[in-house]
Amino acid sequence: MQAKWLARSMFAALAVALVLASACGGGSSDSKSTSPTTAPKAFAAGSTMDQIVKRGKITIGVKYDVALFGQLDPVTRKVDGFDVALGKAIAHELGLKDEQIEFVEAISANRIPYLQEDKADLVISTMTINADRKQQIEFSRPYYLAGQSILVMKSNTTINSVTDLNGKRVCSAQGSTSEQNIVAKAPQAQLLSLQTYSACVSSMKDGRVDAVSTDDIILAGFAAADKDLKLTGPTFTTEAYGIGMKKGKTDMQKFVDDLLTSMLSDGRWETLYKQYFGNVTGLPTSTEMKAKLPPTA
Repeated sequence: MQAKWLARSMFAALAVALVLASACGGGSSDSKSTSPTTAPKAFAAGSTMDQIVKRGKITIGVKYDVALFGQLDPVTRKVDGFDVALGKAIAHELGLKDEQIEFVEAISANRIPYLQEDKADLVISTMTINADRKQQIEFSRPYYLAGQSILVMKSNTTINSVTDLNGKRVCSAQGSTSEQNIVAKAPQAQLLSLQTYSACVSSMKDGRVDAVSTDDIILAGFAAADKDLKLTGPTFTTEAYGIGMKKGKTDMQKFVDDLLTSMLSDGRWETLYKQYFGNVTGLPTSTEMKAKLPPTA
């Protein structure tokens, strides 16, 4: 049984990696990003940015199993995606080179602890901005707007909306807002909380749960990689993604906000959006998404 599960997990990882490669035009962000050739920039002494530059390295938490946002290639062992590309843009704005960036896996449950414990300078990990999290960490302005949806096996005809999850077995990631939304909107659902969404999808394919629920763009990656899966029903939440920083680091928050605002105005954000999401059917265009983004967290 364990061998069978491992085989399925490896196949799923490879399949999602292929989707990511296709969405990125057949190459990783490494091939399209360029490190700055100038020396590291000077910042106010003692500022968060100054400390990172003097350290000579920035640590960024990203997902390793979410196609299009953060996906670890099982062959090259490099991570790529929209969140990863934003992390590189921030590092480059600091004057750091690609080799001075360390990406670490930030699953839903450890994103905030990583910042609180100084295990990461930034977390860019499909993290929804909400009031509770804003009490614990600093957030950048939103850089992407998603909505929670439901993933089922293509043969499933009994789940067509969030209310249909009542009485069903549903999986989501531990510590995610998706997990909280299921409890609130389908209180009679039997919730299984796992560390990653890829583990949730594997549990559904093994028959342990009936559905997986999280943000539509995350589920779209799994559905595109596996013809036996489908998204069902309308989205039932609005999820604004923000970049997380340790509480109190408002100087870094302003630095990141200013950069995102600049990227949204000069076309760099749209270029990345088209690179990673341009081939995904049903998503808003870069212009439509940009128009929906709130200016602040």
